[in-house]
Amino acid sequence: MKISKIALFIILIFIILPLNCYSQKLNVIKLDSLFNEFKKNSFYASIYPAKKELENYQIAVIPKLIKLLSDTTFVKLKGTADLIYPGTTTYYGHGHYIPYNMDWISIRSGWLLEDLTFQDFGYKNSEVNDETLMKLMKENYYDYINNGTYELDWKNKTSQQKNIEYKKILFKKTEKWWKENRKKWNRISAIKEALKSNNENRLSNVFQYLRFGNSKCDNLTKEIYLKEIEPLILVLKEANTYPEIQEQIKLILSDSVNSKILDNKI
Repeated sequence: MKISKIALFIILIFIILPLNCYSQKLNVIKLDSLFNEFKKNSFYASIYPAKKELENYQIAVIPKLIKLLSDTTFVKLKGTADLIYPGTTTYYGHGHYIPYNMDWISIRSGWLLEDLTFQDFGYKNSEVNDETLMKLMKENYYDYINNGTYELDWKNKTSQQKNIEYKKILFKKTEKWWKENRKKWNRISAIKEALKSNNENRLSNVFQYLRFGNSKCDNLTKEIYLKEIEPLILVLKEANTYPEIQEQIKLILSDSVNSKILDNKI
């Protein structure tokens, strides 16, 4: 019995669609599992491995990370060995330094989000005081005025209350950025944008990624790097005034981009 092309097409559709749905379901389960690990308290056993895997999902994890920025949960890290971070209680004189207070789920999420997007939302070294709070309020005043008023009675708040308020403001700022960029964001454009910025944190992050990154950048090939990204680095070499960034520029122009971040599927 012969099967017409139309019938064959319909049969294939009924086979492919369930497989595709099943694949998507597995992907969601995998992401949920990784985020659960990311929110645990063991840095080297759970958080760091999950962070590296989540970063590979790129745009797919950003909405969840944005949501976690509003999480005020405090989870003290354990199993940190010689890790040095703002919440460190024991210092061994050496170690792996990460300038994010990862005891807070929101800042931990900010760490991954800033590494992924090469943005500077304010989560790095996010120590809070009256001056930083007022500065952030002034920067976001016109956006906030449509929604309400800031509570300015900081003197009567505890340090923990101030920290929570500060994180709420950072969350709103980051949420606004995502609403404006979610339809056009990709990691190649994020790299370019960071290289065009004059923000030392962003530049430091992007060079760290280009030289030592382990997570992939979709559609980034060696050809695209040489044609579209390296010229931006050459422009930056002439304009940048940060000594550390100048050193990074010198090294990457000498060594070129790390092959681990390139998209080999293309």
